Amino acid sequence: MPVLEVWKAKQTIVMKRSLRVGYAGVDNPLFFEPNNAMYLGDAKKSVEALIELLRATKQSNSAAASLKDQKDDGLITDADQLDIEHQPHAETLQPVDKFLAEIPQLQKDAFLTLGILNETNHQEKRVSIVPAGIKRLLQKGMIALVETGAGTGAGFLDSAYEEVGAKIVPNAKAVYEMADVMFKVSEPKKSEVKKVYSGKTLITFVSPRTASGKELMDTAAEAGINLLAVDAIPRISRAQSLDVLSSQAKIAGYRSVIEAMNVYQRFLNGEVTAAGKFDACKVLVIGAGVAGLAAIGTAANMGAIVRAFDTRLETKEQVESMGGEFLVLNFDNEEGGDAAGYAKTMSKEFYEKEMKMFQEQAKECQIIITTAAIPGKPAPKLILKDAVECMQPGSVIVDLAGATGGNCELTRAGEVYVHNQVTIIGLTDLISRMSWQASSMYSNNMANLMELLCPISASETDQKMNLNMDDKIIRGMTVVKDGIITWPPPEEVTKIAAVARPKQSSSKTATKEKFTDDKTARYGGSHTKETSFLSKRVMDLTTIGELVLAACAAVFFGIVAKYAHYYFVNMLLYFMLSGILGYYLISNVEPALFSPLMSTSNSLSGVVILGGMLMASLPLGSVSQVLGSIAISVAAINVFGGFAVSYRMLLMFRAEEMVTN
Repeated sequence: MPVLEVWKAKQTIVMKRSLRVGYAGVDNPLFFEPNNAMYLGDAKKSVEALIELLRATKQSNSAAASLKDQKDDGLITDADQLDIEHQPHAETLQPVDKFLAEIPQLQKDAFLTLGILNETNHQEKRVSIVPAGIKRLLQKGMIALVETGAGTGAGFLDSAYEEVGAKIVPNAKAVYEMADVMFKVSEPKKSEVKKVYSGKTLITFVSPRTASGKELMDTAAEAGINLLAVDAIPRISRAQSLDVLSSQAKIAGYRSVIEAMNVYQRFLNGEVTAAGKFDACKVLVIGAGVAGLAAIGTAANMGAIVRAFDTRLETKEQVESMGGEFLVLNFDNEEGGDAAGYAKTMSKEFYEKEMKMFQEQAKECQIIITTAAIPGKPAPKLILKDAVECMQPGSVIVDLAGATGGNCELTRAGEVYVHNQVTIIGLTDLISRMSWQASSMYSNNMANLMELLCPISASETDQKMNLNMDDKIIRGMTVVKDGIITWPPPEEVTKIAAVARPKQSSSKTATKEKFTDDKTARYGGSHTKETSFLSKRVMDLTTIGELVLAACAAVFFGIVAKYAHYYFVNMLLYFMLSGILGYYLISNVEPALFSPLMSTSNSLSGVVILGGMLMASLPLGSVSQVLGSIAISVAAINVFGGFAVSYRMLLMFRAEEMVTN
């Protein structure tokens, strides 16, 4: 290939994505020539940007030349030229947000006043609603009063709130007096609940299943207010956008891996370098809820080998989808989840086997993250002292249940300390350590909640907040209404498990008495499947079934080669090629519908329709033409039916009831 002597040019520009050498590993001498310039970035985008700059420069030069010509001709004076040169160009004017001009009118038309309170817990840095949420709610007719400094801990200054139409008030007293609905993040004190005026609403964490939560409900009932517990929202599909527990737990799970890595002194992923080979870190996550799944995904993305355990067997697929390996303890007639989707207390026998498994895993894993919690009860003790002492030196335990007693027997709430060369992290403010992110997600939950509580009526003048107790979400989270305690809600409100899973046979659920080094025993193999004759391997190369299949294929093609007509062989070849082409075509279809199976089925029917259209073009009334028409009709039913089913599935996630004809 001829070499272009570009270095002889007056000026050269080399475009590269980075300063790395090419595949040959040789530095390009052109890079070091004095007449060369480096322009890093994508070549196509870089060329387009340079062309735009050249065009802008050309237009600017043309305008300057035109101005000079007009001055020479006496059409403009020096003063006119000075004014023209100082006028801002239309291209440099920044677009103005129309919302800013609408703020005064939106504030005037607001039908509801919201109050954003400062958190009294010194460890709590989150704020209930961020400026973006204030803007969204103001557009919906709700004005906000923000206690000064409420968002400072999360990185949101008072000025940011004022820019989106919020009003800053000097203290909490002003919020309690003027706001109709007040928001907090952390569980309030009884003294704070007493400050809320009768008939007003407080939305916050309550922990209604605990003794402290019941005291708050009693205090709220005495004050005659409405108390909505964000941690009591039913875990149903329609409530996912309001689920504060999930949004905040995701942050806790993510942060737990970061805190562990801050202490852990090795690679999380495996490394093979000139300086040596280092194995990947093994991480055990106990509890596969939202926090556990977030920890699994984060650790797996960083290259660790992740194992996970949960008493709810339905979480197995979720763990595997996040890149983890699920550990199973199968027990007859015992399930780990209740009707509301939470973990429940297990039997003594299950607990003993669980402890034995954790002790075995502690010997192999360098990082253990525990997230197990039972609503309204102390956290179960899952990692005992002897398991901690089995861990390798330098290992780390992150206990996300530290606030409720901890899953580790040695956890100290709010502390980080070392026991037997194992660091135990029992911090209770992991979420607040990511206060900007946590506040933003909590704010979105609250904005979605207010849109549910304040539906837009037929006439906008009649819009108001409505605690509709017929709505499952509102009924589930309203623990006190008009001074009357409404907790607990009816079972049908919180129940999500409609039908219990069928029990497996005892042969498949029998618990192994020992945990051996066998991978099947450690990763859920309580039942060994007997291998069939055809699945046995020959010389560790192939199976007997594959050999039989190859022999049958050889016999078939031998018969075809000897006796088949030329036209049959030709059609067989077309059939085989079309089968291969169809397989790769269908298997690479993107699952755009509600399930991969439906997407694949629709794409297959689409191919059938194309074939049917070709056959339908044959002479009218022929057998091929009739069969092609039938194929088009049947396949079209499947295609349009797939889209119709997907549309109906999407309707299930909408809050309003859809009336169909």
